[in-house]
Amino acid sequence: MSSGGCLQFGAVKVVTTALAAALLLTLAGCGSSSGKQQYVDKLNAMCEDFAKREQALGSDPSQRGDRIVAAFDAAIAEPIKELQAPPELAPQVARLRALVGQQHDVLKGLADAGRTGDVTRLRRLSVRNQQLNRQAGEIANELHAESCTSSG
Repeated sequence: MSSGGCLQFGAVKVVTTALAAALLLTLAGCGSSSGKQQYVDKLNAMCEDFAKREQALGSDPSQRGDRIVAAFDAAIAEPIKELQAPPELAPQVARLRALVGQQHDVLKGLADAGRTGDVTRLRRLSVRNQQLNRQAGEIANELHAESCTSSG
């Protein structure tokens, strides 16, 4: 996966776009039913929305953290609550929602730690963020989804 967008907090860089995009792929499932495809199309639109929002954030590290949380929540975390999935995707939906919640918490923690200059917390949360990115990257690779992968 490419690096996606990055949060910069001093010496710590955090990849966000790849995770958000790949997390959404969890729901894509394997199959080609119309309901699944419609759901994937909506997820792809959410990924594209987040990527656009992230690109427009600017580079001031003191404000970028809060802005990335707001962009993530607006493009991913809130819409995913309302997005209706086909019943056969219920296990993936449950996992995705849990991962999205974790990602929100990590991004919020990074923004808070960046604002206060807590380098130890930044490093710890960066490691967690990398773990979430890795999990999401594995899912994206398995699904071969086009629009929500960093290479798509």
